[in-house]
Amino acid sequence: MTTLLAFSGSLRAASFNSRVIRALPGLAPAGVDIVQFDVTDLPFYNQDLDGETVPEVVAALRAAVAEADGVVIASPEYNHSYSAVAKNIVDWASRPMMQGPILGKKSMVIAVGPGPGGGKHCLEELGKLLALLGGTVVASVGAAKVHEKFAPESDVIIDAELADALRAGLAAF
Repeated sequence: MTTLLAFSGSLRAASFNSRVIRALPGLAPAGVDIVQFDVTDLPFYNQDLDGETVPEVVAALRAAVAEADGVVIASPEYNHSYSAVAKNIVDWASRPMMQGPILGKKSMVIAVGPGPGGGKHCLEELGKLLALLGGTVVASVGAAKVHEKFAPESDVIIDAELADALRAGLAAF
């Protein structure tokens, strides 16, 4: 069994990236378990909080990343980059310096949005960040006009191209 830890880089209740994360278990191939991690209560990285003891949610995050075979991060694109929430996840998971559990992890990056760009800048920048930490990005999946790719009022992806790209990304682990 391969366990993938999935994060949304958005705190917005109706986030399309969060909807994609919630859709992943239904798209995962046999033998791949998707564990969703809620970062709503994760404080912004502050070295003053990162000592002998850390906030409970940080300890849980680091333990979950350490136990996972890989991570999936879906982030909205803000100003041609990833969200502060996505960066914060990586910041906490990359510490202690040179020992953080995300170092060397396989990852999949996702960026979807209602506009025409499909998150391509976010995918590039988030991929660079994870590679800088010694990881391997096994898949990058972006989608424009994502509001047209879900069944109404659900987290079910009805767009075959997006669903197939997500399935292939999950299988790449």
